[in-house]
Order: sequence, then C-alpha cells, then structure tokens
Amino acid sequence: MPEFRVERTSLRGSLEKPCDEAVLKETRETTGEDSLKPREVWVINMDLLDEMITFRDKYGELILDHDPTFPQIPDSIEIYDDWRETKRESGSPAPH
Repeated sequence: MPEFRVERTSLRGSLEKPCDEAVLKETRETTGEDSLKPREVWVINMDLLDEMITFRDKYGELILDHDPTFPQIPDSIEIYDDWRETKRESGSPAPH
C-alpha cells in the first residue's frame, strides 16, 4: 500500500499530529553531505483514488508532492489549511 508523509500547512515545523489517520514513523532524510539522518514524520497509507477523495472531502484542499531527500517515503500530502506563501510587506515594491 502506498505510504505518504503527511503534514498540515498550519502546523508546519510542529510535531503535532496533522490528521486522525496519521501515525508517527521513523525514516531517513538526506542531508547536504549525502548522508542519511534519522527523522520522525507523520505518515498515512492510501491505496485507491477513492481513499484520496474521501481524505480530501474530510480535510479540504490537498497538495501532493515528491521529495527525493526522503528516499524511503518520497511522496507527501499537505493539508493546505493556511497560507504558506511569503507575503509581501506593505510598502515594499512588487517583484519584477
């Protein structure tokens, strides 16, 4: 069954559980020195598109991604419940 790292935008950087279905799992993350360091991540298992749609209906907008720095679990689902884009400060010129 496919395994996905899962996080919630509003909890980025937190160890708080992002959804009811998530379980904590130890994996490895590639560092800049091409070595692997242990890392705990929240994961969920989904096998069918219907499961993904049910998950989306429960939690709202999702972002699917692939990150090769997690070679054991490269695919991820982000529950997009808050802005994560950099907001331009008022008075700052718009980027060209």
